[in-house]
Amino acid sequence: MRSFIKRVLLNLPKPIYNYLLELGRLWQDKVYFKQGFTLIKCGKYELRAPKNHALTGLLKTQPYRDLFVGVTAKFISEKYPNCTIVDIGANIGDTAALIATQSRNKLILIEASEYFYEILIYNVRQFPNECVVRKLMISNGKNILGSMHHRGGTAYFHEGFGGKTEIKTSRLHEVVDKNTRFVKIDTDGYDISILNDSFEWLAEGHPAILFENDIRDIKDLTAVDELFDNLKKIGYEYFVVWDDPGFHVVSTQDLGIIKDLNRYLFKLHQSEFQRGISNYDVLCLHREEIDIYNKVCGCYKTY
Repeated sequence: MRSFIKRVLLNLPKPIYNYLLELGRLWQDKVYFKQGFTLIKCGKYELRAPKNHALTGLLKTQPYRDLFVGVTAKFISEKYPNCTIVDIGANIGDTAALIATQSRNKLILIEASEYFYEILIYNVRQFPNECVVRKLMISNGKNILGSMHHRGGTAYFHEGFGGKTEIKTSRLHEVVDKNTRFVKIDTDGYDISILNDSFEWLAEGHPAILFENDIRDIKDLTAVDELFDNLKKIGYEYFVVWDDPGFHVVSTQDLGIIKDLNRYLFKLHQSEFQRGISNYDVLCLHREEIDIYNKVCGCYKTY
């Protein structure tokens, strides 16, 4: 029955198909906002979370998920005790909780969804860190037209047809401060454009970058390969990769290995068969941070 409905929808004129698709997204949001709340444990903190948030199940089956964020924050804060850590796509504060478990550094937390922003505000009150929380969409600073939607444990911005909201995006260098040494980015589709728009700031400050590498098509593959080439040109020489359940995949200085993994991820998304993973998380460190690279690698070689 589902396949029949899908075939019917795909045969509709594109404007009608897009309209129905947008109605489906709006209905999904309406249902999502009506759910109750539960508590989940992230690091040493208990966070309020929507009952159907993906993390309520994933944290039971993937206990290492996102722990590398806290591990990285620990070693960066030891080297730079007065530095600022920035979390772009902070969601309900789950990765911020992992960071706060490992460091007392100032946090700048950015979330674009009004729904998750309100939960984030509630959750960060228990962190001892100084926290600056802002509701912003980070991209290239341009206005975008579309609509924000929610599913699972995330919010995503659907650009184009059906959008009734024009949002002025902000640029990464506009939200960081002069002490920023670590930036974590997870924005469901905007990570690469954010970084590509930030090379002048990255070349000057050399912060550690941890972003979600999600390659869906050949355009994504080309863009992320170019991103790593450009990071290499401004001094980023050390790369650590984890899969989405949080298992360490590889630590390397060889961009050839990184590009092999990019191509592998691209092939997974092109396959009609079941995938084992959906994305990688990649820590990118400047050549001056070899000590942090060795400590992070050493941590993951102990088991």
